Amino acid sequence: MSPDIPVLISAFIAGTFFGSFFYTLALRFASGLIVRNPLRALFSRSHCPLCGAVPGSLFMVPLLGWFFSAGKCRSCGGRIPVLYPLWELAYGLLAVVVLQVNGPSLNTLFVYLICCTALCIAIIDFMTMTVPDSMLAVLLLLSVYPVVNRGMFLDSFYGFLLLSVFFLMVMLIFPGAFGAGDLKYYAVAGILLGLEQSVVLLEVSLVSGAVCGVLWVLVKRGSLRQKIPFAPFISAALVITLLFGGRITLMYYNMVY
Repeated sequence: MSPDIPVLISAFIAGTFFGSFFYTLALRFASGLIVRNPLRALFSRSHCPLCGAVPGSLFMVPLLGWFFSAGKCRSCGGRIPVLYPLWELAYGLLAVVVLQVNGPSLNTLFVYLICCTALCIAIIDFMTMTVPDSMLAVLLLLSVYPVVNRGMFLDSFYGFLLLSVFFLMVMLIFPGAFGAGDLKYYAVAGILLGLEQSVVLLEVSLVSGAVCGVLWVLVKRGSLRQKIPFAPFISAALVITLLFGGRITLMYYNMVY
């Protein structure tokens, strides 16, 4: 049974607040604030990156705050990047999709929080070329409930084994192409997904990464040896697998049998 429209609207609104938090968190990882002062990075209010002014409560409302301020700081007039409302919108829409696909449940909440964390990791890696261990630890903790709820602990071990061993072999064959953070990210994802869904994650991440890598070379006239952040592809594959992995697996079975 699909959730009612008011429930979906509430999920969207809540999702925009999550988007505001996680995008700000990603920026604070990128700036190094999370390392210098973790408590301040987690609990201090948002402020203008140019003058440090803290906006009023009205301008802190996700999506609407950016439009109310016309995309500018009320104190110094500096432009606020449009990525703020875009990511808030993305997280809000993601909340609607997760709820629509899974229905209202505690497991759905954990799936959404895992997706939020995955997107945050993608943003951090895109900006810094690093995958923070602390964010992977959060992802692992959030994975505990879905794994316990599924009750297939051996399957989680097989998923961990598949992704970690496979990616370790790739790193040995192509030294320097990937980082240790990508390997650890795959390992955590394998625990969460189990064996069957880990295959889907692996295929989606590698194919999307390869396609985007080739497009990067063609459009930017770059080099095949040029490093690009890979965690965004793992994150995208993780979200797709969590939402549609079962349907993708069924499609594979129908094609084969």
